[in-house]
Amino acid sequence: MKTYTIKDVAHLSGVSVRTVSRVINNDPHVKAETREKVLKVIAETGFEANLLAKSLREKRTNTLIAFVDQHRGQFWGAFHNEMLQEMMKEARRSGYRMVISSSSADSYTEDENDGFYLLKHGMADGAVMFDTKEKDKRVEYLRSKKVPFVILGKDRDHFDTSYVDLDNVYAGYLAAQYLVSKGRKHILFMLGNRDYIVNQERAEGIRRYLAENPDPGRQARIEYDVGNIEQAYSRTKEALAGTPRPDAIFISGDERAIGVYRAVYEQNLRIPDQVAVLGIDKIAMGAFYHPPITTIDQQIPAMAQTALRILFQQLDGSGQNGMRTLIAPSICERQSV
Repeated sequence: MKTYTIKDVAHLSGVSVRTVSRVINNDPHVKAETREKVLKVIAETGFEANLLAKSLREKRTNTLIAFVDQHRGQFWGAFHNEMLQEMMKEARRSGYRMVISSSSADSYTEDENDGFYLLKHGMADGAVMFDTKEKDKRVEYLRSKKVPFVILGKDRDHFDTSYVDLDNVYAGYLAAQYLVSKGRKHILFMLGNRDYIVNQERAEGIRRYLAENPDPGRQARIEYDVGNIEQAYSRTKEALAGTPRPDAIFISGDERAIGVYRAVYEQNLRIPDQVAVLGIDKIAMGAFYHPPITTIDQQIPAMAQTALRILFQQLDGSGQNGMRTLIAPSICERQSV
């Protein structure tokens, strides 16, 4: 059986070798009819199978795994979706494909549908890790197998892992500072799972600002395990029925603010006149809330691009372990505070 080369595919398709390469790498700028013609020739000649064999010989697959924590069966939300979209676009521009794999920080499995299986058997080159905890089992596995990877978050257990993260201590500090600057006296801060580093750090920042700026007339409290829209709704409903009623709510995640909004409106209260709402993430849908939500911007595109740049440097040998970047948060003012 003849072994076809990329030049053969280009000749049979009536296009250049460069165009065939762009089709293989999913370049979005290739015309649809050209893409279809080239893909037909690839299928007829079996060239794609030759590519796989070549990649396995060279121990390079141009495939990356994005590990996202299962979040107690709820997997991921709008923030993860936007981050993954940005990372997949960046990967495609560099000739990589990305596979999304659910996982758990408390354990890992190597079943046939899991990203760990692909890495173990040499069918992926590297990984990006979301939602880390201390003593994260996934991090330990990747380190033990010497897999190139970068964390979107932090690793408190090792000094030589690479990560990109929001400065979450400052994000918590900024949230408290901003709401106090707007004259709010009774503030509820709602965070996610206490075990995640991100929530521990945001709580640290909140406490630091409140300790540095004491006010006997102010009441503020932090609540954990507000992990989805339904929990945000029920916790807000409970808080609004109490005394004193919060005049400001910080919710860790713009998507969860939908539950906060509903609970406020069910009490016939107005945002921001009677209850200010501050989110974090700056996801696209937040601009369409009523009113549009004021939020802490964590620069999703910049975070995704920086993480993959670090990973690519590990893969091509130009980088090193222990490359760490913190993204500075900023307030995106809209109309909910």
